[in-house]
Amino acid sequence: MKRAEKRSVPSLRQPSRWPSAARRGFTLVELLITVAMIGVLAALALVGYRRFIHASQSSEAKSVIQMIRGGEEAYKSEMLVYLSPSHSLTDWYPNTAPNDSRMTWSQSGDTRYTDSNQGWALLNVNPDAPVRFGYVAMAGIGNPMTQPSVMSSPPTMPVLPAGVPWYIVQAENDHDNNGIFAVFCSSSVSSEILSENEQE
Repeated sequence: MKRAEKRSVPSLRQPSRWPSAARRGFTLVELLITVAMIGVLAALALVGYRRFIHASQSSEAKSVIQMIRGGEEAYKSEMLVYLSPSHSLTDWYPNTAPNDSRMTWSQSGDTRYTDSNQGWALLNVNPDAPVRFGYVAMAGIGNPMTQPSVMSSPPTMPVLPAGVPWYIVQAENDHDNNGIFAVFCSSSVSSEILSENEQE
């Protein structure tokens, strides 16, 4: 009788395709490089995010200044002069010390808003959210035209003939409390809104 041939059973273990060194995992140097790269990317993302936030806050100042300008022109069309709701160039409204806290525009307990002769309410400015900037609006007739005080290099104001009404608007805020203010200004003699330290 013939004995059945012994068949070999294939091994379930597959030979490794990778060298043994690669199966060990990551080295400490590789992990440190990865962590450093993630740190750099996170820092860049944070800087970009802060710039985006500050730019969006600066857009508040520009839109409110445009509202004030529109209110001044509407007031002048009825009264033939511009409104001067601020008492000085440092009489910030609604926040008397502009910082990054939000304040509602309509301050019913503030006489600077409710004054029936010179109050901010007469300009009919209605921002759609609480504001972070402080605002000043001053007006007059003829020379001398008040020069903006918030800019390190303020624009030269023109010499106006007697009897010509004018106004200036200023806005400022210190977003990150570092003592450097983002400032904006505009006037009746120009449609431009000038700015300094806009990203601060």
